[in-house]
Parts: sequence; C-alpha cells; structure tokens
Amino acid sequence: MKKLVVILGVVLFASFFFTSCGGGKKAADIKVEELKEACDFADAQLIVVKEMKVIVDANKNVKDIKDLSKEDQDKVEALAKKAMEIAEAQAKAEVKDEDVKNCDSFKEMEKIVEEMDEE
Repeated sequence: MKKLVVILGVVLFASFFFTSCGGGKKAADIKVEELKEACDFADAQLIVVKEMKVIVDANKNVKDIKDLSKEDQDKVEALAKKAMEIAEAQAKAEVKDEDVKNCDSFKEMEKIVEEMDEE
C-alpha cells in the first residue's frame, strides 16, 4: 500500500510539473496583448527562439533561406512576424530591455542563440 501511495504521488507531481510549466506552448499561441511583465516578454521570445532552433537544426545543410522547404519558409516568416509583434508590444508597454535581460528566459534564449551562431 505504501508503494502505491508513493507511486501515485510521483505520478501526480510529474503531471503537475509538466502541465504547469507551459510545456508545449507554441509561438502561434502567444497572445501579445496578454504580455505585461518583463519576464512575460522574455518567456514569449524564448518560445519563438526555440521554434526557430528546431528549424535551424533540421536544415543544417541549407545555406540560404530560399533553399528551405516552402513549409519551413512559412514557419520562419511566421516566427519573425511573431517576434516583431512581441517587440512592438514590449515597446508599447514601455518595458525596458534591461528588465527583460534580467529574466531567466532571456538568459536561456541567449544560450540558444549563441549555439545557433556557432553552428
């Protein structure tokens, strides 16, 4: 009985952890009008950068964006548009870049961008 309680506890904890962390959120799901705090903007930017990295990783041999598949070109265009929406919303909300840079998501995003630059 004690083992069952421990197993159920672990399962409940794991399900809470994976559902509460915004796992699976896509750039298309970001509602820029709901972004208010500096770290909201950093979180949104991180989602966009992670999706962009997936495309970059899947197309390591491609030298020019024109050589991407039509589907990937459309994804890149949508991600660039979303990044611009986030930047415009941040400016409109008068959230300073310095405040965004203090967020953990921004620091993670910087690491990902550095990795993409090295590749």
